Amino acid sequence: MLSSKNILESPSAERNKAPIWEILQSKIFKSSVDSKGPFQILEIAAGSGVHTIHFARMLKTACVNFRWIPTDPDEPSRQSIEARLKVEQDLLSLVSPAAPLTLDSDGICEKETQQLLPASLDVMMAINMIHIAPWSATEGLMRIAGSKLKINGVLFLYGPYRVGGSCVESNLVFDQSLKSRNPSWGVRDLEEVTKLAELNGLKLEETVEMPANNLSVIFRKN
Repeated sequence: MLSSKNILESPSAERNKAPIWEILQSKIFKSSVDSKGPFQILEIAAGSGVHTIHFARMLKTACVNFRWIPTDPDEPSRQSIEARLKVEQDLLSLVSPAAPLTLDSDGICEKETQQLLPASLDVMMAINMIHIAPWSATEGLMRIAGSKLKINGVLFLYGPYRVGGSCVESNLVFDQSLKSRNPSWGVRDLEEVTKLAELNGLKLEETVEMPANNLSVIFRKN
């Protein structure tokens, strides 16, 4: 039985949820909502569920017809999402149970999760994921985006990046810290991420500077 003790805290997610929502609502959901059916949204590496609940709440308030699908490879994170949903009872019909999802270069590792996903998606998002995962996870992310997003569907990424081979000093220090924990992690080159996206039928639409030297990166399916 899940309880409030299962809820994980994420101060960084609490800080960035409002700025990220501003980008989502103004650049993605406002112009892309299909009124004919539920807007299918896949959240990868959903973590503690702070973003899941906040974004779903804001979409519900905006009277958007949607289905939010949160996923994470970490069981305690999935339990945290479920515990948060038990508090937010009115979102239960709009947010799917948190599903396990691990990415490798071929895509989603869990067959049961693959079978749970709708045939096509309107939006995929991965917030603060690709720098704390092997590059093969980014390859899998782009593969899934290329195959599952509808035409004009959006892949939204958020996190620190190198641009033109450089980044601010704090992100260089962060990069070194990540690599000391796991050599396969690290702050990624935006150009390399974009090249991989293009190979999978996605086009970089816009990047937006965000607080704490992060970027919101919007790719659209051709």
